[in-house]
Amino acid sequence: MTLTIVALVLLLAASFFLVKLLRGSVEHPNNLIELLHCLEPVNAASFRHLGCDVDDSYLKRNVAAREYRRLRRMRLATLRAYYRSAFRNCSLLLSYAELLSDNEHSAFAEFGHQIRAAAMQLRLALIRGMIGVYLCQFVPLQVPHWRHITDRYNLLGSQLARFCESHFPDLEPAIAEHFWV
Repeated sequence: MTLTIVALVLLLAASFFLVKLLRGSVEHPNNLIELLHCLEPVNAASFRHLGCDVDDSYLKRNVAAREYRRLRRMRLATLRAYYRSAFRNCSLLLSYAELLSDNEHSAFAEFGHQIRAAAMQLRLALIRGMIGVYLCQFVPLQVPHWRHITDRYNLLGSQLARFCESHFPDLEPAIAEHFWV
């Protein structure tokens, strides 16, 4: 009986988690301007700084244990917020990539395929990273996969920036603002 209740609670928690992650999939931007309006800015440099092992080691050595644990919880909560924003942006980019993939203009369709592949790789890295950050909440581990995620996120931003540079130069500053390219 206890095992059934625990399994049910875990299933409900996993379902809630998936619904929260996939909420960006509900929105379907029809053009690049709508996409940029829906995206949440994610500063990958700050993201890297929060996940950095060197900073964590420094804090562990130079701050009282109680303060370190409090700071670590705050840093992990901020990382989870970055992951959620990046995951939502990834869902929006996947939706936009699907729209572009069906475009009759070959350059747009090819770009849609490139963005879809990059966004899927980012989404998988984010899922692994989110699981790792949740584990770090309970186990004193280093934050896993953060470097891989920020590299993928920057790659996606630079692909969008190159696309805008050649097709929509007026939107290039907006891409830089959302991806900190």
